[in-house]
Amino acid sequence: MKILISETAKNSLKEIVDFLKANWTVKEIAVLKNDIKNFRQTIIDDIVKHPSLERFPNIKYTLIGKKQVKLIYEIKTDEIIIKLFWHCKQNPIKLKYLLNKEESIKK
Repeated sequence: MKILISETAKNSLKEIVDFLKANWTVKEIAVLKNDIKNFRQTIIDDIVKHPSLERFPNIKYTLIGKKQVKLIYEIKTDEIIIKLFWHCKQNPIKLKYLLNKEESIKK
């Protein structure tokens, strides 16, 4: 199964990594990186069923980075699209805006 990463996801991951570099240690970045690798394997192995977002039933998420970051994704027939990396302490209104923006891009 192919995994694609949207531009929004790339930008949001960069923001999170920049924040971690400025405020935390290299260890937190390593944990985040490892969790992203583990996510891929859990999807391939179909080990875990992740919950859907309330307003976007076709979009699922999993918590990574010591449960501080949501990896938000959509599963298609032959690919997974990572839509966004979301730090859980951000304003949820911004999350809805970014997901609506992602949905409008794909149409």
